[in-house]
Amino acid sequence: MSDTNLEFKIAMLAPSRIGKTSLVTALLQDTKKLLEDTPLSLEPKNAKTRVRINQHMNQLRGSLREGEFDTGAMSGTEAPYYFNLSLGSAIDEAHKLDLTLLDFPGGWVSRGVLLSGETQEQIQSAEFIKDASVLLLVVDASLVMEAGRAKEKSAIDSILDLYATGEILEAWSKAKKKRPDHPSLVLICPVKCESYFDDNGGTRDKREELFNRTLNLYKDVIETVYKEGPENTEILYMPVDTIGCVEFLSARWDVNAKPPVFSPSFRVCRSGRQSVFGARDILLAVAKQFFHYHEKVQYEKATASITKAEEAQKQAQNKNIFESIFSLFGRVTENEKKAARAAQTADEAIKSSNNVVELLNALCQKDYGPRVKIIRPTGISG
Repeated sequence: MSDTNLEFKIAMLAPSRIGKTSLVTALLQDTKKLLEDTPLSLEPKNAKTRVRINQHMNQLRGSLREGEFDTGAMSGTEAPYYFNLSLGSAIDEAHKLDLTLLDFPGGWVSRGVLLSGETQEQIQSAEFIKDASVLLLVVDASLVMEAGRAKEKSAIDSILDLYATGEILEAWSKAKKKRPDHPSLVLICPVKCESYFDDNGGTRDKREELFNRTLNLYKDVIETVYKEGPENTEILYMPVDTIGCVEFLSARWDVNAKPPVFSPSFRVCRSGRQSVFGARDILLAVAKQFFHYHEKVQYEKATASITKAEEAQKQAQNKNIFESIFSLFGRVTENEKKAARAAQTADEAIKSSNNVVELLNALCQKDYGPRVKIIRPTGISG
């Protein structure tokens, strides 16, 4: 983390082809509308991320044009990939908030390699997850809602690998407890929710059923996070329409495969025009967490710099007789130089704090959307 560019790490946990890349692109699209009345923008930070986003969007639009969306047609993650996004203002190019989102092969969760680490890539990914401020649990809403038979319902745990996911979150929570002043946020994000909400062009409202089923799936994970993590840990439920113009059509189940397979298909509707909904709440959650954390850190830095400046000034005032003689001839003593440098550092710390705080403050004034629920240790609040 540099003095002017601040980094926020987000790790995405989900099986392959569940919709993690779609969620990142949805975040970029929905954020454009969110930031229309602010000086902020969220953009890919480098060419590599921009190319990855463009490739995914081309795949998605091509699939939608055919009138039927099949998740199997979208490319999965074969190796760890870091999406680098940057939140900043055109009127203040010097200060940015960098968002780094890690996507890794879903099979790594089931094989347990994120806790043991068999390769350098896996070790690096495991370290990133432990250091991440946000864990993003991505789940296909149709997987949760369209399991009808008992075997299908029991297969969900294996498809999502909930036991291994719980182990990862337990390790993350314990690591966070050692750094209680750092942000600690878990987002449970059902994606492709279009068939279960009627607030974005859909015809059915099954939001409460989706929430209750999702909460039931992750209840052990939620309990572990609140038990093992620091007191400032927050868990939010954030369902997202990552596409917006599709409705669930059918699904192929293979409950005897190892692991079980769920392959949904969706009918394209509403002219095939993508209409993302709910992804902006992810950015709001990150901004609110980072705003309070960074405000505290910058205040502490500024206070420390001011204290250092005051101490240096006292030393400068207590010059010995030789230093006083030097001053009579216009010579600047070493203590006076230290005092000036410390005072400048304090001013820069305060100035930097004000700039970054103002950058994020616009987002923090926004309320979460109506779909978001705060999951507390003792209950739920909307």
